[in-house]
Parts: sequence; structure tokens; C-alpha cells
Amino acid sequence: MRWVDLTGVADWVHRVEVLPNLAVLILFCCGLTVPSSFVHHNLTVLEELDLSGNQFSSPDTPNWLGGVTSLKSLRLAGCQLSGTFANKLGNLTLLENFDFGFNNVDGMIPGALKTMCNLKSLDLTGNNISTDMKEVIDSIPSCSWKNLQQLILDSANITGTTLHFVSNLTSLNILQVSHNKLSGSVPMDIGVLANLTYLDLRHNNLSGSVPVEIGTLTKLTYLDLGNNTLSGVITEDHFIGLMNLKYIDFSDNNLEVIIDSHWVPPFKLESACLSSCLLGPKFPKWLHWQKGIRELMISNTGLVDRVPDWFWTTFAEVTWLDISLNQLSGDLPINLEFMSVVTLLMQSNLLTGLIPKLPRTIKLLDISRNFLNGFVEDLGAQNLQVPVLFSNAISGTIPTSICRLQKLRILDLSNNLLSKELPDCGQKELKQQNSSGNNSTKFISVSSFLKITTLILSYNNFSSGFPLLLRQCPSLIFLDLTQNRFTGELPGWISKAMPGLVMLRLGSNNFSGHIPVEIMGLHAICILDLSDNNFVGVIPPYIENLKALSSTDTIFRDPFEEEEIGEYRSLRMGTANGSFTVVMKEKVIEYGENIVYLMSIDLSRNNLTGEIPEKLSSLVGLISLNLSSNLLSGNIPYNIGILQLVESLDLSRNKLAGEIPKSLSDLTYLGYLNLSYNNLSGRIPSGHQLDTLNTDDPASMYVGNPGLCGHPIPMQCPGPPTDPPTNKDPTRLPEDGLSQIDFLLGSIIGFVAGAWMVFFGLLFMTRWRYAYFGLLDRLYDRFYVISIVTWQKWFRPRV
Repeated sequence: MRWVDLTGVADWVHRVEVLPNLAVLILFCCGLTVPSSFVHHNLTVLEELDLSGNQFSSPDTPNWLGGVTSLKSLRLAGCQLSGTFANKLGNLTLLENFDFGFNNVDGMIPGALKTMCNLKSLDLTGNNISTDMKEVIDSIPSCSWKNLQQLILDSANITGTTLHFVSNLTSLNILQVSHNKLSGSVPMDIGVLANLTYLDLRHNNLSGSVPVEIGTLTKLTYLDLGNNTLSGVITEDHFIGLMNLKYIDFSDNNLEVIIDSHWVPPFKLESACLSSCLLGPKFPKWLHWQKGIRELMISNTGLVDRVPDWFWTTFAEVTWLDISLNQLSGDLPINLEFMSVVTLLMQSNLLTGLIPKLPRTIKLLDISRNFLNGFVEDLGAQNLQVPVLFSNAISGTIPTSICRLQKLRILDLSNNLLSKELPDCGQKELKQQNSSGNNSTKFISVSSFLKITTLILSYNNFSSGFPLLLRQCPSLIFLDLTQNRFTGELPGWISKAMPGLVMLRLGSNNFSGHIPVEIMGLHAICILDLSDNNFVGVIPPYIENLKALSSTDTIFRDPFEEEEIGEYRSLRMGTANGSFTVVMKEKVIEYGENIVYLMSIDLSRNNLTGEIPEKLSSLVGLISLNLSSNLLSGNIPYNIGILQLVESLDLSRNKLAGEIPKSLSDLTYLGYLNLSYNNLSGRIPSGHQLDTLNTDDPASMYVGNPGLCGHPIPMQCPGPPTDPPTNKDPTRLPEDGLSQIDFLLGSIIGFVAGAWMVFFGLLFMTRWRYAYFGLLDRLYDRFYVISIVTWQKWFRPRV
């Protein structure tokens, strides 16, 4: 009864007990809860019980079963059981298969297992055993050592420095102790496990060399020693008897694989993971024999060679192929359509030639950081979702066959030599036909939208107007067209065609005209970069409509994590590596996928006029604001201090006038400020963060404003101080031409002179003296009367 919803059945135990001949009961993931009682008088022949995936919670739950002594197989995996190991389970002396994985048992009670002499399979995966491996083995009864076939202890927080216990478990065919804290070496006597078919010791702290005795395990099909600190040399002697081996993983160790070029392996692998092992410099010829392999991962293996001619045909059936981070050279074949690959990773090599026609099966392609120089006309690859092609030498234009990639999600072509325009996918023709009233078309229909979410075309030579292709990309989140030669005005349809844009980067192009007011309809925008263009006019109104920038708790969506291609996420994190560079704090900063957290507006190096909108202060989520090198006039908004998260503020090289708002001192996160080369005047505010900025040359923040005065520039301000002293320097006085000593001396003299004037007046002027002491007498009499009356009113005895 797997997956049958029994949530409302509270007396499920009693219903089961009416079946006295029940031998097998499977209630996997049925929503069962703790029963009020578990009598089980009638369950005398029950041999197999599976209650996995229910929510029993109580640590006493397994003790219900202590009386079902006929049980041979018990599965309680994922039942949210906690506490210590159940004592009464020790009554199950006939138990052969025990699965207690993915609970939260703390430690083990040896007595609970000591009587289980028939144990063949024990699975304690995902518990918090937190003990030494030797203690775990000691808790297994020695009477079952020769019967035990499966020992599974993955992710159980097991420590220890030895695996030499294996010599006692000679019947083992499955040993899984991955994702623990085991140290020491792989024991040399592992060869005694003649029945072993599955060995998984990955993700531990094992060190030393791999014993050559492992090559005597003739029944071994699965060998995983990845993610340890193993070292030494692997030779053909390690594989000499492994004729049944199908899966091997030595990745992320310090191993060197030295195999004779004429050696013929005895096995036919289905998966080989050798990443970060040293296989080179020559391409290993023994892989030529692995024609049925489905996964091959040999990234970062020191290969300095041409890709052999037999490579592509030998691995035609591979679904996951990773040869990245080597120095492999040679041209790619013109046509790879015959392959079955789904994930193809070849980044950071020396590959040349054209990007070939790709297999129909491929979903992820990464050939970034190579020397490819163009495309074939027809890319094929109808299922392609993530092509990553940045940092090559690709020239010419993007082929129109890209319009047929209806499953495309992420396209990164940055840092290439592409020119002219993007394919419009029939948009020009559609516009002409719609205007003529002709509804029939041989081109892609308007409803045939692309599903692309991330388009990165920066650092190329594109020279057309704003791409019409983008009208067909309503799912677009990231758009980066920086460092190209795009021209013309920005269209008003941007916000309607791409309403979910989080990043719009158009900097360093030749766009002109006014910034369309429709830009302010991009409610999800977090990064808006229109810098270094030829925009004119005022900053568009309704800037407060940028909702994502108007909140400090915006929920960011990672554009590199899609549901349909989530399995590739760990690989795709490198796709934008170095693709996003942002000028912030006068430095070029590189961002990866975390650029969505930048929250910035950059309109610098244009010809914008008018005033800075007062509504700018509503963008409280801003971290960086750059309006420098424009023709902006008017005052800096007085309430700019509301932007509490701002770390970088650059308003330099404009025509701003008036005083610097004192609220700037409220920007406690401010790490960079530049107000230079404007027409600002008045006293420079101080205090808080402003006193800590640019300590090497603080005056550079204000240079080019002849009307400014006060610290930190040399021009002193006339008149009394207007700013309170800062916490950092409580004795500092505004610069009014007097030194601190002169000011303090004058204050003391004035106080003494005033006090003596009053004293001598009372001493020598009789009328002053009579009036002064008469006033004191009258005040004393009034205070005395008020006190007596108040006391009588509130505290006199009541009758």
C-alpha cells in the first residue's frame, strides 16, 4: 500500500491485527502517526514490515515492535525518529534486514543489536551516530559477521582512523561509509572481501595510497574513493582483476594514474570520474576501449595534447562528458549530431575551429575560454538550454538557427568578436506584414516566444539598434549588452516585452535620445546601467516605480537556477565568471551570479540635464548610485540621507549647486563619496561616516567646488560653527579664525567678568540688595504656603 493516504486512520494497528496470516506489510509514506497501542497478538507470522516515510516522531516508536519476534525484515527509514537506539528491538533475533536510515538517532546502544545473529543487511544512513567506526562494528554481534552482506553507514557522523575491521566481515558485498569523517588509509587486507560488489568511501578524510590488493576484487562493479586526500600512483595492477567494474570515481584526490599505452583494460566502464587526478600529459589511450561509457569526467587532469581522432566516435554514447580545465587542442568536428551527449563541458582548453552542429540531445554546452572562431550555419540542438561560449574569438554574426532553440534558457556570448546585429527571428517581416494586413507568414509567429532568461552579449562589436529579438523574450531576467556599439534610441516596449527584468546593462554603447519613461515600469529591476552613452534630457519621472529598489527586503531570484535545468546548477555557477564587471567606488569589480544583490543605478557619462528627482530618496534599497559626468543642475536632494544602504555615491562632474545636505552624514554604510567638480557651496557637513571616507586624501571628494569651505578642504568658513562636533572629535570647533585656546580663554574671562559684575552690584548698590533679598523672602513664603496646603489636602486624616 505504498503512497496510500491513511492520514485519518488512527486505529490502523487494530485493522492490521485482524489479518492473522499476514506475512508482508508495506505501508510506505502513508501518513501514519503514532498509535495509542500496539498489541500485535495476532501478528505471529509477520516477516516483512516497511513503515518508512511516516511521521512517528516518538523515540519509543520502535519499541512497539519488540514483540513481533517473527520479523525478518524491518524498514523504518525516514520516520523522524530521534533519541537513542531502541532497546526492545534486540528481541528481534530473527531479523535479517534492518533499515533505520534517515532518522536522528544519537549514538548506539550495543545491546540493541547483540542478539541479531542473522543480520544480513544493516542501514543506518543519515543518523547522528557520532562515534568511532570501531565502536559501530563492535555493536554488531560477532555471530552475524559471517552473514552480514550489506553495511550502509552514509552520512552518519562516524569518525575513526581505521577500516581494518573489514577483514572480519568476509561476506560483505556492499560497503557504504561515504560522507563521514573517517581518516587513516584504505586497508591492505581489503582483498579478503572476495564477494564485494559495491565499495563507496567517498567524502571522507582517507589518506595514503590506494592498495594494489583492490585489484583482486573480481566481483567489484562500483568503486568510489572520490573526495578524500589519497595520494600515490595508480597503475594497471590496481585494475588487473576488476573485470566486472562498471563505475569508478577517483576524483578530487592527489592521485597520479600511470597506465601503459598498450594496456587493454579488463572492464567495460559505464562511468569514470577521474577529475583532478593526473592523467597527462598525453591523452590516456586506455580510454579508447571504453566505447559503452555513459559518463566521463576528466577535467583538470593535466592533459596537454590534441584531442585524438577516435575521441568523438568512441564516446558517441556518452551522456555526460567533461574534459574542461586542461590544455587540449585541435579543431572540433563540423558535425557532432551523431552523439548522445546531454552535458558537454570543454571550457578552459585550447580548442579551435567552428562551433559544430550539435546533438539533438544536448542541454548544457560550455566551451568558454577557448579559441573558437565562429558558428556553423545550422546549430541543431533542439533541446539546448544553456550554451556558454564566452571568452573565445567568435566573429561574424549569430546564426538565425538560434531562433529555433525554443528551450533556450541561458546564452553567454560575452567577450568575443561578434558584430553587426542579432537575428530578429522574423520580427521585421512580421511588422511589415501586420502593417499590410497580411496575416499569413512563413516566419516565426508572434506567439512563438523564446524562453530565455539570461542573455549576456557584453564585450563584442554589435552595431545595430536595440535588438528586435528581445521582443520575443518575455521571460528575460538578465540582459547585458555592455561594451558594444549599439546605436539609436531605446524603445518604449522594453518594460512590456520583458516585464521581469532584474538586470538591464546597456553601458558603453552609442545609444542616444531620451531615456524612455517606460523604463520606470521595470518593477523587478535591481541593476540599471545606462552609463557611457549619449542619452540626453532629464532623468525620467516616476523613478519611485522601481519597486525592487524601493524595498530593503527584495526576494532575489537566481537566474542561474532553473527548475528544468536545476541538475546543472553547480556547473553553471562558472558560466558568468568574469562576465559581469561593474565600475563601483572607481574600481572595476567582478561579479558572478551574486550580482543581483548589487542594487544599483548607473547613469554616468551621458548628457543628462535637469535636476536629480526628489523621489530618488524612495529607492531605499539602493547600494550604488552613479550620476557622474552629466549636465545635472539644481540641488542635491535634501533627504538623500534616507538611502541608508548606499555604499557608493558618485555625483561628480555635473552642475549641481547649493549646499551639501547634512543628511549625508546619516549614510552609515557609505564607503565611497565623490561630489567633485560641481558648483556646490557652503560649509561641508561632518560627522559619522563622512569623517572616515577617503582618509588618504579626503579633500578629493570635494575638489572643483570653489564655493565650499570647511574641513577637509583648506578654505575656512567665516562665522560661528553650524555643525555639532562629532563623536570622534568632541573638542573640534568650526574653523572661524580663532584657535581652540583663544576660544576657551575668552569664555573663561567672560564668565569671571560677569560673575564679578553681579557680586559688586549687590555689594555697593543698596536698592539692588534690598530688592534681591526681598524677592527671595517672597518666593520662600509662597513656596511654604503651597507646600502646607498640598500636604493637608492629600495626607490629612479622613473622617
